[in-house]
Amino acid sequence: MAAPAGFQVAMNSSYFLGGHGLSRLKCRVRCSQLQISTNSVHNKIEKDKYSYSDQSTSYLHVQSLRDFPTEKLSGEVVLVRLDSSLICGKLGPCSSSLERALLTIKYLCKARAKVVIATSWDTVQSDNRVIESVGSFAEYLSSLLHVQVIPVDGEPGLTSFKQEEWAQNSIILFENLVNFRGEVANCKDFSQKLASGATIFVNDSFSLSHKILASTVGITCFCYASLGGFHFEEELMQLIKITDTTRRPYIAIIGGSNFLRKAPALQMLTSLCDGLFFVGKLSFQIMNGLGMTVPSRFIERSAVKEVLQIIQVARDRNIPIYYPTDLWCLKNDGSETLGVISSTGQLAGWTPVDIGPSTLEKISSIIPSYEKILWIGPTNYNLTETFSVGGTQLGEIMEKASSDSCDVVLVGSAACKAIERKTDSSSQYAEFQNATVVWEFLKGRILPGIAALDKCYPYRIPWSTVFFEPTLPLVVDIGSGNGLFLFQMAKSCESSNFLGLEMNEKLVIRCLQGMTSDEKRNFAQILTSTKSKIGGEWCEECSLKLSSTSFIPMDRFICSQTWSPFCS
Repeated sequence: MAAPAGFQVAMNSSYFLGGHGLSRLKCRVRCSQLQISTNSVHNKIEKDKYSYSDQSTSYLHVQSLRDFPTEKLSGEVVLVRLDSSLICGKLGPCSSSLERALLTIKYLCKARAKVVIATSWDTVQSDNRVIESVGSFAEYLSSLLHVQVIPVDGEPGLTSFKQEEWAQNSIILFENLVNFRGEVANCKDFSQKLASGATIFVNDSFSLSHKILASTVGITCFCYASLGGFHFEEELMQLIKITDTTRRPYIAIIGGSNFLRKAPALQMLTSLCDGLFFVGKLSFQIMNGLGMTVPSRFIERSAVKEVLQIIQVARDRNIPIYYPTDLWCLKNDGSETLGVISSTGQLAGWTPVDIGPSTLEKISSIIPSYEKILWIGPTNYNLTETFSVGGTQLGEIMEKASSDSCDVVLVGSAACKAIERKTDSSSQYAEFQNATVVWEFLKGRILPGIAALDKCYPYRIPWSTVFFEPTLPLVVDIGSGNGLFLFQMAKSCESSNFLGLEMNEKLVIRCLQGMTSDEKRNFAQILTSTKSKIGGEWCEECSLKLSSTSFIPMDRFICSQTWSPFCS
C-alpha cells in the first residue's frame, strides 16, 4: 500500500544489520489491537454474534525470505529448517511443495549465503531408503540441488566445523534431529548449539507449526532474523484462505472422530461456512443431537453439549447440516462381508466402515451449488484404508468441482490421497497433508512455529484511517501505560498525531475501549514488546532504537519525552 503524503513507511520487518555484537537484537511487535476510529470499534461490536474468529491473528503476519533484502544475505550463515516429509512423506514426493522448498535453498545459495540444513526424518516409516542416514540423505539432496551437500555427524552445530572445509562446499547438513532429546524438549542449550554460527534462521517446515521444537521455536532466540521460506510462505497463505469467505456459498465436508477435542474448530467452521456435511464418526454425534436413533456405542457422551451448541448456531444462521443417509458396513461374523445399510437403520451385527452410495449421490447433487469446498478428515469410520471406498469416489467429486472453477481445499492425508495426482491439475487444490496444523488453527490457537518468526510490519496498516490528518507531526510515547496522559495531550494539541506503544495488553485494550465514545482521530495505541525500533539511530532521550525499516512512519517524528523535533 502506498504511504500517505508526509510519511515514509517501509515494508520490511524491524531489523538492523550492524556488527555481529548488535546483530542479535530483535524486535517483535504485535499490532493486533489497532482499532482506532469509533466506527471501527462499533463495527467489531456489530459483527455476527456467532462469529468464533474474534481472537487475534496478528502472529500470522511474518517476515518472509522473499521480502528480506537479498544483499543482507551475502556472507551470512543461514540455517534452514527443511521439511523432510516433502521428500519422504507417506504420499511420496510432493512436486510443487518440494520445488518451493528446494527453491528456498537455491535462492540462498544464489544470494551467496552459507547454507546449513537441519531436518528430521523417520527411518522406520519412510519408504524412501535413500535417507536412512545423514550421509545418504546428503547425497540425495545433492542430486536434487545439483550442489555438494556435506553431512555433519554428531550433535548439530558449527562450533567444531572447520570453516576452510566449508569454502569448498556449498551446503552443510546436520544429523537427523530425531536422535536428540533437546529437539522435542525445545531445550535452550540445544537450541543455542543448533544456532551456533548462524545469524539468520529460515523456517521452511510448515507442517511442524503446531509443535514447540528447538529447530522451529527455540532457535529463533539466537538468530537476529527469523524468516519464513518459500514453502512456508505459500502454506501460510493457503492456511489463511481457509477462513476467507470471499467466495460463497462455502461448504465444509468434515470427517474423522473425537468431536469434543475438535469442538472449537467445528464452532469456527459453523460460523464461517454456509453448509456443513458431517461424515465419519462425527456424523453419529450430529445425528444423535438432531434426535435420531444412534447405537449408544457410537455416541461420544462427553460432547453432547457441544453438539447441541453447533446445531443451534447452524439453525440461527439458517445453514444446512447434512449427514450420511447410508453406510457401507462390515458384517461382524468374520466373513468380511460388506453391505449397504441405512444410517438410521438397524446396525446390530454390523460395523460402519465408510459412507454409502446414496450419501455420495447426495454430496454430488449439492456440491455444484457451492463456490468453495473444504474437505477435512477421512470419510471412513474405522480410520483404516482396508475398506475405504467412499473416499475415492468423493475425490472424484472434488476433482470435478475443481474443474468447474470451484475452490477446493483438501486437509489430511485421506483427502489428499483421494485426489488423483496429476502434474497438470495439482495446482487446482490447496492441500494440507498434516491435518493437525489446520485443526489447531481453526481452534483459534496460536501456532508456535509461526508465532516464533519475526513479524512483518507494516502489513497493510491504513494510516489514513488511523489518523484524520496523517501528515501532521507524529509524537511517539514509549511505555504509554493506559494511554491517558498521551490521550489528554492529543486532546489539547490537535496540531500533532500521538502514538502510544505499550507492552501490557490489558492496558492497551482498556485504552482502546475508552476511546470508543471519543471522536478524536489524532491518537492511537499499539501493543508492542519492550523497546521498539522505529528509525535509524538511538534516541538519546528515551533509549528508543530508530530504524528505517519499521512500521512507524518517521517522516515527522517527535520524541514525547523532549517534545522537540528529532531528525531521523
